Amino acid sequence: ADMSNFDRYERELKEGTLKWGFIHSSKFWADNVLKFEQSDYKAIKMLAALLHSTDPTTMAVACHDIGEFVACHPLGKKKIANLQVKERVMELMGSTSSELREVRREALLCCQKIMLNKWQDMDNIPQ
Repeated sequence: ADMSNFDRYERELKEGTLKWGFIHSSKFWADNVLKFEQSDYKAIKMLAALLHSTDPTTMAVACHDIGEFVACHPLGKKKIANLQVKERVMELMGSTSSELREVRREALLCCQKIMLNKWQDMDNIPQ
C-alpha cells in the first residue's frame, strides 16, 4: 500500500508530532493544498491544535505550515481567521524561552504571511 504524501502528512497530524521534511516543503503545499479542504478542513484544524503542543519542533513546523496554507490556498486567510490561529501565533511570537527560538522565528514568518495583503485583496482599495 503506497502512502501518498498527503497520507503521510495526515499520519503525522494524528501522531501529534511534526518533524521538518519534504511534507512540509513549499512544493508539497503547492501540490496538495486543495486536499486540505477535505472533511471541512479537518487537517487544518488538527494543525491549528498543534500550535498548543509542548514540543518546540512541532510548534515551529505547525507555524510554518499554517503560513504555507495561507500563502497557497485562496481562502487560507479566511479559514485561519475562523480558527483564531493568529492570536496563538502572536503569543508564540512573544515567547521568551530559549528553546522556543525556532518557534518564534517561524511564528513571525507565519504572522507576516497572515498579515500580507495579496494583490487580489487590494482591488477594492481606492488608489
